[in-house]
Amino acid sequence: TVVAAALAWQLELPRRLDTWGRLDAWLHLPAWQDYGELLLWFTWPAGPLALWTLWRWRQRLGSAHVLLPLWFVLAGLGSSWLLVASDRALLMALPGLACLAAFALPTLRRSVTALVDWFALLFFSACAFFIWVYWVAMQTGVPAKPAANVLRLAPGFEHHFNATLFGLAAGATAAWLVVMGWRLGRHRPALWKTLVLSATGSTLCWLLLMTLWLPLLNYGMGMTPVAQRMAQLLPADECVWVHGMSDAQLAGLWYHGGLRLQRLDAAVGAGAPPCRHLLVEPRAFISLSSHVSLSDWSLRTEIPRLREDRERWMLFSLR
Repeated sequence: TVVAAALAWQLELPRRLDTWGRLDAWLHLPAWQDYGELLLWFTWPAGPLALWTLWRWRQRLGSAHVLLPLWFVLAGLGSSWLLVASDRALLMALPGLACLAAFALPTLRRSVTALVDWFALLFFSACAFFIWVYWVAMQTGVPAKPAANVLRLAPGFEHHFNATLFGLAAGATAAWLVVMGWRLGRHRPALWKTLVLSATGSTLCWLLLMTLWLPLLNYGMGMTPVAQRMAQLLPADECVWVHGMSDAQLAGLWYHGGLRLQRLDAAVGAGAPPCRHLLVEPRAFISLSSHVSLSDWSLRTEIPRLREDRERWMLFSLR
């Protein structure tokens, strides 16, 4: 937990120090809605079990096995809140939540543990089946509807068979079938058996996503499509100013498109000669006028991130 906390703060604070002065975002309902969705995504299903632990062990909240993980959970939640719903800072709360959730298991009735087992079996089996069906559709075009959905969501994507990734996915699926057969058999009761299907199923689904769907996810969530579009629009070796983009986005544009990128605020502050092109993230357009005169620039085109109906980056050219 201490190592996770140190890494989260080291990765997050240099990029988010400026958010300390923007806590007024919590005065608006959308900020709380986003934070609620973040908590739901990060804390399910350990969060509800942790709350049940606090209720059932409420007479012993001062005990070390409850108080210590609770302190780390509160520290992670507070850090995430102060950093305006930071997902990285929220990582500090996950080990504490897992510890608290473990103490809920001895207090659950046998019918509840059976319900958890059946839910895990049906849910993760359905997820694995869904992932395999879409992978087969990407390979063969059958079934037709999943294949059409892939083309609609990721236009231009071309899938190629990878024997290594397929072998890992097939082995993980076979292991899941073995675990299901073992869990459904008659064995001596044990407290840890309740977690076997949930832990194995979540591991299976993540492994399938990171093997069968990895090329599709890299294409759809990465910078390759927009970087290639920009490389076609701009002359080779010509510098481009960028505004409102993260370091990861800049690295993706540079790697996949071979673009010469300079941050607008740093270049203007250093008095560097202006580039003839300027790429702006839409949410940062409102602050663009504080760095350059908009009358000197004309909007050349809007570049969609992936599909035409998605977020569009604005490419300006110097008049």
